[in-house]
Amino acid sequence: MRKMTIVGLAAVLMAGCGGSENKPAGEAPSGVPLAIGPAKQATPETQPAKSSKIEDFAPAVRQLLQKANAAVVAGRYPTAIEAMSQAIGITPEDARLFRIRADIYSLQKENANARADFSTAIRLAPEDANLYNYRGYFLMSMGLGKEAMEDFNKAISLDAKNSAALNNRGLMKLAGEDFAAAEADFSKAIEADRKFADAWNNRGFVRMKQKQLDSAMSDIQMAVQLNDKYVTAWNNCGLIALEQQKYEDAVKAFARAVELDPMDARWLNHRRAALIKMNRFTEAQADASRIDWLAGLAALTEEAGRNARNPKVWLNRGNHLMNGKEYGAAIQDYTRALVVNPGNADALAARAKAWIGTGDYQKAMLDCDESIVVRPSPEAYSTRGDIWMKLENLDQAISDFEAAKRFDEQVAVAYETRAGKRKEAGETEAADADIARAKEIRTALEDKPKEEKPANVAEGFDPTKG
Repeated sequence: MRKMTIVGLAAVLMAGCGGSENKPAGEAPSGVPLAIGPAKQATPETQPAKSSKIEDFAPAVRQLLQKANAAVVAGRYPTAIEAMSQAIGITPEDARLFRIRADIYSLQKENANARADFSTAIRLAPEDANLYNYRGYFLMSMGLGKEAMEDFNKAISLDAKNSAALNNRGLMKLAGEDFAAAEADFSKAIEADRKFADAWNNRGFVRMKQKQLDSAMSDIQMAVQLNDKYVTAWNNCGLIALEQQKYEDAVKAFARAVELDPMDARWLNHRRAALIKMNRFTEAQADASRIDWLAGLAALTEEAGRNARNPKVWLNRGNHLMNGKEYGAAIQDYTRALVVNPGNADALAARAKAWIGTGDYQKAMLDCDESIVVRPSPEAYSTRGDIWMKLENLDQAISDFEAAKRFDEQVAVAYETRAGKRKEAGETEAADADIARAKEIRTALEDKPKEEKPANVAEGFDPTKG
């Protein structure tokens, strides 16, 4: 619902920019996750009561709409509601403004206010089918199925070709396992709008439930043809291929879903099942490991939600994200740790490694420098040495490695590379000393027990491969 409501507001601000969110309204009764697509928001052109081009609003209202939109995008819902309330004060008979404020209220979980605004919008424009569909979708998301069905029926009675309302009524019938009626509504939605990807996906799913696998696959393929980034449809494509025992096709479909939404374990679970069917156990185990990693992330996310003022929980979650090579997300968590505890040396040193992972060596260097100023540590010196290596400043790299008391293959390479440069410059004695040091480090590494980790190298992250 979140993205859809933002789109609903943006549709007023940018003529012609309506759309539909390809995420589920809920789980189908069958227990197959993410099998159905949600409501489609009507674009301004399909709203019969009034044009919704921003140019059609009074200048003062236009400015408030723009302010509200910016606030919604920034997640500042109270500011957006205040702006919309001011706009309503200027033109209190405009149903569009109440509908937009209802969307924002729903984002803020103020459901009673949202419902009241949807109803006010309908009172002001009782012949607008889209308003009934909007309220119906809101009621459906609240689990108020009977009231939602009444709104969808009313929308369709006002506009028999309202594809959004037909799709949503189909979802209600699907939830009640009335598959034939659901398929009929999805078909009508498609007839009304041949480019409605959600309706194609939903009809494909309901046909899959009725074991009409070939026609189901045809529908799902049309959905992904219309929207190649439709995660739900790619998942359904894989599920149908599994039913057809076309395991290679299933793996490819689930792989696309994973590519589009890599932080959702469901696609990985499905792909793992298909890989096991093909006896590709090594790949299946890799997916299982990723699923376990995501479960760990979920636990850390829950802990962070309970203790958001504790920098340690953000550090722990950031470190977990680093181990999963999710460098951008790790940076966000380390930044959160710094927000609640400015100057935290551990967070600065950890964020520097994440910056290396993204290839931003300048920001990594700044974080290392600040961390060392706050509290010199082997980890910060070690990481800064890796950055100097990336920047091909061998003298500075070796100086930091020595300060970190670090020795591993990376350090040996630093000495060896500098030896070559010194030899080219005619500094034979210094070059020999560097070669001797590189050999000394490698000899020491060979003598170490194999399970012992190199000094000052973070587990799960190789800074040389940023």
